[in-house]
Amino acid sequence: MKRKLLFLFLVVIIAVLAFLYTRPPLPVLAVERVYDVTERGKTILVNVTLNNVVACNGWLVNLTWDPEILRVSSGPPPYPGAPSVAITEGPFLKNVGPTNFGINSFDDVKGEIIVGEQFPNTGTSAGGSGVLLSINFTVLQVGTTTIEINSPSPTLHQSIVAGAQNNIMDHAEVYGLVTNEGPPPIWTDAGFQSTVMLGEVAVLGAMTVIGYLKTHPRPPKSAKRKAELQPIVDSQDQVESD
Repeated sequence: MKRKLLFLFLVVIIAVLAFLYTRPPLPVLAVERVYDVTERGKTILVNVTLNNVVACNGWLVNLTWDPEILRVSSGPPPYPGAPSVAITEGPFLKNVGPTNFGINSFDDVKGEIIVGEQFPNTGTSAGGSGVLLSINFTVLQVGTTTIEINSPSPTLHQSIVAGAQNNIMDHAEVYGLVTNEGPPPIWTDAGFQSTVMLGEVAVLGAMTVIGYLKTHPRPPKSAKRKAELQPIVDSQDQVESD
């Protein structure tokens, strides 16, 4: 019975690990992180990317940052009628076909922008990973600010990533960062920690099985067969004694 439970435990561990390693990852909307920004007045480029998406027809995002640390640099309007800011459409959707790219609102005093992009035709989509948006910032003060991803609508809990049929897709979001500090050690990265954790679970499961087998060795087949036949021998001896 114990061996059956141990075998079942091992099967469950293998199934869980197989699911975690083979399931399709969620699309990830991420803002680039820039480290070692130690010069006031310096301009930096921050990209917004979409990764691991099967089919994307469009997106809409609200980005916020500390306006005392960063200001969007001035530049030619990205399209007629747009603010004169250094914000450009990325190539991810644009390389597939014509797109509608637009800045819905921009407030440099608050440090906020709502911007999006969409294919004009339902059914057109881009897949894989790529840059959605590039923003050129000017550093006003040396320090640290996050570039947060917020919902563009009070009725939604996150930004919008639309599928090929304009359906809103669930996705992960990774905030950006601009800081005068250096990058953190690799072991603080969430992806690295997840990989290590899964490896530890696999090793723990294997060691549990090995430890049990060492402390509960399987009896030789002859001994097992003898134990199985012993009730028959005992019953035969009982008959003869009677």
